[in-house]
Amino acid sequence: MEHLLCDILIIGSGAAGLRAAISARQKGLDVCVISKQAPGKATCTILSAGVFAATKAGSSPDSHLKRTLQAGRGINQQDLVEVLVEDAPQRLKELKKWGINADFQRGYLYCKGRAPYLGKEIVRCLLAINETLGTRFIAGQLVAELKPLEGFIGVLAFSPGTGKSLSIGAKAVILCTGGAGALYLRHDNPKRMFGDGYALALKAGAVLQDMEFVQFYPVGLAEPGLPGFLIPPRLADHGQLYNTRGEDILKKYDILERPAAERARDQLSQALFTEIYKRDEAVFLDLRKVSSLEWHEDPFSASTYPILGERYGAIDRPVRVAPMAHHTMGGVCIDTNGATSVPGIFAAGEVTGGLHGANRMGGNALTETLVFGARAGEASAAWAKHNGNVPTAKLFQDAEVENFASALKTAEPNPSRFMAHLSHTLWKEAGIIRNRQGLEHALNTVKTISTKILQTDTGDQLEGQPKTEILFGARVAALIIQAALKREESRGAHFREDFADQDDKNWRGHLQVKQSGDGQAHWNFKASS
Repeated sequence: MEHLLCDILIIGSGAAGLRAAISARQKGLDVCVISKQAPGKATCTILSAGVFAATKAGSSPDSHLKRTLQAGRGINQQDLVEVLVEDAPQRLKELKKWGINADFQRGYLYCKGRAPYLGKEIVRCLLAINETLGTRFIAGQLVAELKPLEGFIGVLAFSPGTGKSLSIGAKAVILCTGGAGALYLRHDNPKRMFGDGYALALKAGAVLQDMEFVQFYPVGLAEPGLPGFLIPPRLADHGQLYNTRGEDILKKYDILERPAAERARDQLSQALFTEIYKRDEAVFLDLRKVSSLEWHEDPFSASTYPILGERYGAIDRPVRVAPMAHHTMGGVCIDTNGATSVPGIFAAGEVTGGLHGANRMGGNALTETLVFGARAGEASAAWAKHNGNVPTAKLFQDAEVENFASALKTAEPNPSRFMAHLSHTLWKEAGIIRNRQGLEHALNTVKTISTKILQTDTGDQLEGQPKTEILFGARVAALIIQAALKREESRGAHFREDFADQDDKNWRGHLQVKQSGDGQAHWNFKASS
């Protein structure tokens, strides 16, 4: 087994991880970024719309603050929101200084590029700065364990392709692993976005919260034979959204906020799910009457014309649409500097919870990566300088490495069948519309899947998806379901048919979970101040 030491280890190479690395390196620390794929690849950043929400430097952040709190339906962590809107202008100004190819328009910064990889420019820009600063990168590694020790964090990782193990000793660790959107049947996340960071943090002793809040983007391409494709909110508003009977969806469900796919994501997602999966209706978006001026109204919409309009035929015929899992609002609890409840472990980006509350305002996800990535990088550097120690003891015992190496392997001929079963279950019973019966059935199904995975003969082959990664997904799926069962109300992206109203008296706050030494999850409710 190879061993490595560094001051700061960052897990994940999306925008949050890359921005954290810049801040830590600027403080003179030895920084290493580890990821499943090549730096920046297979991240939500590169697949994003490339849109940052923020006011321009010197402008009042009041509007940004108000819209963020409105989207969060009363349970955003106020301190995190205030930091977001205050720091955002400076972070975006910084990006422009570093040479990102992007322009401000209507209070947003839009990256230039080609859909569906509009975030490629973000990755290019941040990677270039990291290369100048001398950040180290390790690719093709699945992190399997975080082990808080005296003055440092032990990290165990494996290469799924070779089975070789790697132990890393770091004075501080920053989790920037993204969300868990790929657990659902329909999503626009990278294929292996299963919530690894949630599972790693929970086992290491960190507190998680708001896991029931999963955001679904309502207007995604659902044409048979074509890949899922996120249709820009303003473009969708210019078109006509109707079902097989010709009923106007926005009118039928009294959805008044515009753009509906940005400001009423929860309502519109519920409407489309009801039509498609409960009433067996197809839903179409007709863009044929959208003018060239309207199609090119903003850079995001304009970038989709060659693919959605021409290649996929939306300029000539109505296209079928359906919701997609898009963002996870819940995650690791942090303070305003990205510190978790475990000394030496920090977090930034989608792996964290609290900022967005019950639903996320469009454009805030990328802004969050810069603001809290920068803060976590600075805070972890300060921690490492004053509290960290160079490890002298062995980080992992041979038996621990043997167990994880075994879990990495699988002799299951088709390991993806476990994930297929899991994703169908979550989509149908723990997704956009929920109720007790469905959630209880989903939880039992996930427990059964986890048991079967553990019982699978590991053999010697290394092909297919690592069992460790699938177990992470099953663990996170169970957390989402358990939180959804406990929250007996509807709020934002969490909708319970059997508790259809928002209940501020009993549920204005956060469901938090922490794992005990025996692996049991312990839940509590923390009321919002």
